[in-house]
Amino acid sequence: MDEPIKNCWSTIGVWGTEEEKCPRLEEVLHCRNCEVYSNAGRSLLSRAIPEDYQDYWTSLLAKEKIRKSHDSTSVVVFRLGDEWLGLPTITIKEISEIRPVHGIPNSQSLVVKGLVNVRGELKLWVSMGRLLSVDKGGDTGTSALRKSFLERLVIFVKNGEQFVFPVSEVIGTHRIWKENIREVPATAANSIYSHLTGLFELEGRHVGLLDPELLFNSLQRNLV
Repeated sequence: MDEPIKNCWSTIGVWGTEEEKCPRLEEVLHCRNCEVYSNAGRSLLSRAIPEDYQDYWTSLLAKEKIRKSHDSTSVVVFRLGDEWLGLPTITIKEISEIRPVHGIPNSQSLVVKGLVNVRGELKLWVSMGRLLSVDKGGDTGTSALRKSFLERLVIFVKNGEQFVFPVSEVIGTHRIWKENIREVPATAANSIYSHLTGLFELEGRHVGLLDPELLFNSLQRNLV
């Protein structure tokens, strides 16, 4: 059985409230310079672990791990004009710098803007703003330098197909608790809401969680 630690430093030491102080203070000046204080610290660290201590933390960490894997989802959050949106991280292959887009001759699609070279591969550049009826919003008053600094290309992957679209800003990957994702209002009728699977708040922002399946199907319909 562990012996009780003599905590004289909190009674007659520098942290104590008693009028009578330890006579050794004149020699060591401060309790932390005294071997009694040092030995007490070592004794505390060398104490035997309670029998249920390891079981308690094992159980607690296991529950946390289970909660993370089943009750949350990883989302990449980005801004499109004035709208904050998110897509499941698993559907995002890459986020890169803005690159030149090359037009496709005789293309009639309002969504497909051309082809872009990403790591030696040509990929379809699509306008997510056009697809979701989102305009540039507040970006119209943003300086060209700041826009170029914030803008990114997002590579969306679904069913083995890849689409590249530009966004105004990316704030990274975030884990969202499913209990914090609200349903989309049934009365919402505009295009962007018809592509959402839920709504959530992140650091004061109202974010729409895009449904990858709905988004993919809409892109397929607008390829020509």
